[in-house]
Amino acid sequence: MQNLTDQVCELCGEDIPFARLRALPMVRTCIPCQMKIESGVREGPVFGDTEPKEEVAPVEMDGRLVRKGNWSTNLMALSSASGEIQSLVNGGKEREASTLVRQMPLEAQAAIVALDRDPEQMLSLTAVSKDGKANYSRQVVSLLPTETIAGMVAVRPDEKVYNTALVKAMSPQTFRRAVEETLDPIDDQRLRGKVSWEWMEAVASIEDPGRAAELLRACDPEPLEDALINRMKERDINKMAGGVSVFRFFSGDAAGAIQPSHFVGGGHFGRVLDSLFDSAPDLIRLVIRRAWERSAGDDDDVSAAKEESKADPKTEIESDKPVDEDEDISLWKRTE
Repeated sequence: MQNLTDQVCELCGEDIPFARLRALPMVRTCIPCQMKIESGVREGPVFGDTEPKEEVAPVEMDGRLVRKGNWSTNLMALSSASGEIQSLVNGGKEREASTLVRQMPLEAQAAIVALDRDPEQMLSLTAVSKDGKANYSRQVVSLLPTETIAGMVAVRPDEKVYNTALVKAMSPQTFRRAVEETLDPIDDQRLRGKVSWEWMEAVASIEDPGRAAELLRACDPEPLEDALINRMKERDINKMAGGVSVFRFFSGDAAGAIQPSHFVGGGHFGRVLDSLFDSAPDLIRLVIRRAWERSAGDDDDVSAAKEESKADPKTEIESDKPVDEDEDISLWKRTE
């Protein structure tokens, strides 16, 4: 019979304690390494800190090789293994397929998921929940390329349907990487706002305040502000409510639990903000305030441009028609 205490952590090589192996027979990491993988929560509400924490880099394609750090494998060998797994699944042998997948190195599991035509199905073979059902391995998710993650998270973004299980399986640093890398190729502020807003919708959809707070606090606040800039235009948070400026409710030392929808309106926009506010009220106050301030600056720029256009009739000014922020301009599938 195999001695469980002989098993070692895949990341640091130290022995995995017997008690941990007895509780989680399939575990491959010690507690300290698992905590590093899942880390990313700030110890306090410090916003604007853009220094990234230690992060697990995703697997990458290099010609006919799939690489991650010092690990690599031949693409043909990987395709052969993927075909064997798919045959088991097609034959109704999901349990055997899952066992085969979980015996592979984490890097190989991530590579097979990224290369498969149905990555969600393959990812569901990488872990088993306590009740024996298919599940996502958080360690494998941390190794997936951002394009794979974004494609799986956005089930039907135009209908506000997201893969909540995948969002929950992302470590804070994996989430931050995914947000930043989907925004990197986008220069247009409106399009950046659209994609950022979809990420916020995805976080709100998990209906888990603690988890949502971890993910939101891992991000630089600026992308979150981008999501709200156009939505905050024409809203006056300097108006008075109950004898107090609305701006006061969004200040850093604001007290009380009045939700944002009370000031910015209901509907889908208000519901998403309320959900995120319940998770991280201090952060969402800051994001709303800064987004409103930036939107006011944008309005000043537009006014200046209009004044210039009077002197030069040939200057084309963008239409004053209000922007439909829920119009389907999603860039989740930007490669199509």
